[in-house]
Amino acid sequence: MKRKSFIMALLAACLTLTTWAQTPKVPEPVQKANEVLTALADIDMLLVFTPLKLSKEQIGKMKPLLEQAQAELLRMEERNAQALLQMREEILAARNEALKGKTPSEELRKKLREADSAAVQLRIKTVDQVVRSLWTKLEGVFSDTQKQTIYNWSREQMRAARRPDVDKVSKQELAQFFTQEVLLAPRALPLLEELQKVAE
Repeated sequence: MKRKSFIMALLAACLTLTTWAQTPKVPEPVQKANEVLTALADIDMLLVFTPLKLSKEQIGKMKPLLEQAQAELLRMEERNAQALLQMREEILAARNEALKGKTPSEELRKKLREADSAAVQLRIKTVDQVVRSLWTKLEGVFSDTQKQTIYNWSREQMRAARRPDVDKVSKQELAQFFTQEVLLAPRALPLLEELQKVAE
């Protein structure tokens, strides 16, 4: 997957929020379409969760661990945002100058590249640590059968992505792939809460 620049991702999110803030009301068809898209994404995730046959007790053990992991990731994003805000005045001044046709200085562009690189490295390091720690805590929650289901799912996804060494990937890496792609997905926790209500 192509790595997305942290600054560009943050900028896109901020612009989207600003645009929404200026829009008086989201049209009803758009709202309904978003509900449908969310439902479709939920179905995809439920097709992953269903074969695991998670019990109410298992979900109860998983939820606080997922909440803790999400909080750690949010703290990382906050640190990245604070680092960017340290350059706020300089960037806003450069924007005003750019409106007048003046090119931002090479020094500023270098600082932005360095900030972006540092943010990406912090994200990679933090996500890796969170994923490893979360799976270590969750490993004892799953049965051997459930773990095998997790390994199989991850291997299928890697094979679909044409990863050449898929048959040599360790169980640990397969489990961490599942942890990152499924358990830390934004909709995982809300869906698990719903599943807990109907689980035995």
